[in-house]
Amino acid sequence: MRQFCLSALCCAILFPATIWSQEFDPETAFGNLKSIRGVWFMPTDRGDRLEIWQVDNDSTMTGRSVRIKPEDGDTVTLETLQLTLRDTNIIYSVVVRGQNANKPVDFKLTEAYSDEFVFTNPKHDDPQIIRYILLGNREMQVTTEGKKNNRVVTREFVFEREFNPVSSEFRLRIGTNVSSLIAERKFNNIEESPNFGALPGWDFGLGMVFKGRGGFLSLNTEIGLSGKYSNVRSRFYADTVPGKPIAEFIRDGVYRTTWFSAAVFPEFTFKRDGRLSMIVGPYYGRLLSNKLAGITTPPSKYKLFNSNTDLKKNDFGLIGGLQYRLNISKKDLNGKLGLRFNLGLSDLDGLYKRRCDNPALCNERVLLRGITAYYSVDLVKL
Repeated sequence: MRQFCLSALCCAILFPATIWSQEFDPETAFGNLKSIRGVWFMPTDRGDRLEIWQVDNDSTMTGRSVRIKPEDGDTVTLETLQLTLRDTNIIYSVVVRGQNANKPVDFKLTEAYSDEFVFTNPKHDDPQIIRYILLGNREMQVTTEGKKNNRVVTREFVFEREFNPVSSEFRLRIGTNVSSLIAERKFNNIEESPNFGALPGWDFGLGMVFKGRGGFLSLNTEIGLSGKYSNVRSRFYADTVPGKPIAEFIRDGVYRTTWFSAAVFPEFTFKRDGRLSMIVGPYYGRLLSNKLAGITTPPSKYKLFNSNTDLKKNDFGLIGGLQYRLNISKKDLNGKLGLRFNLGLSDLDGLYKRRCDNPALCNERVLLRGITAYYSVDLVKL
């Protein structure tokens, strides 16, 4: 009786877990299946066997199983494979050369975990079950179970991932930013210290991405143009020319600046060939133009008082942010949705700083800070 109760308790515990393990979200499962993308190889006495997978779009992956002849290096296709997300089902289709009149045999995904996937077709004889298990990032175990001559037949294949050599991407980035000049510390000897405010602008860039062998680290080089706008409100007096009356300066409007930028920064992916990545690194910005839309006193038509000279030309700083690989269209453009911050470290003030003998009274700085949302694609795949 005691043994029966213990058995019943184990069933009560394990049965719900079994039922729960078979419930999965198809889109999430298909996203996890993309981890098998790449080239996998397994040495055999008859030559290396390869399984090669690629992502066609958000609902289709295609693959093939091939054998490389050791005697001459020729490639023989053994199977043509396909994974498709169909409504709420994921179907694994196999075409085996010389079998079933070269027509596909479909298996349905019945169990899915982050690193294990089980496909079944009870109506087929051998195999009836195909199981993929990812053993970390470097190994993949494929097992099949079926019936042959009324006997259960099990096969096991263990593949190793073949890391791709260093590759590159040529990317186009388009986005929008919200930027502002920032008055850091206290402005002295100014009647109305400058007050700045953030405004939306535009962003455009081209870059090269050099991808490492392991799939975790890439190096980005990038150039770009951006329009960064900032409100400004300030009023003060200054002795600009000896022997001339003191000039009253008024800035009340919007600084409309255009910047050229260049950056080199690493990109860290949180899992091998994962969707989410982090970027951080230095950048250089060069001010191409600055026009103040609003009240400018003295008028900018006088070269000495031109608002284009209110800001210095060079900016050095840091950028940091997150990117998420996301294809907006059905075509796989290796799209990335990103959010990044630019942290300007250079003092851009060319107007507001006043000459004084006490350094404690001359400690103000004007910095450029902002946040950019963007979408980038691999131009080669357009």
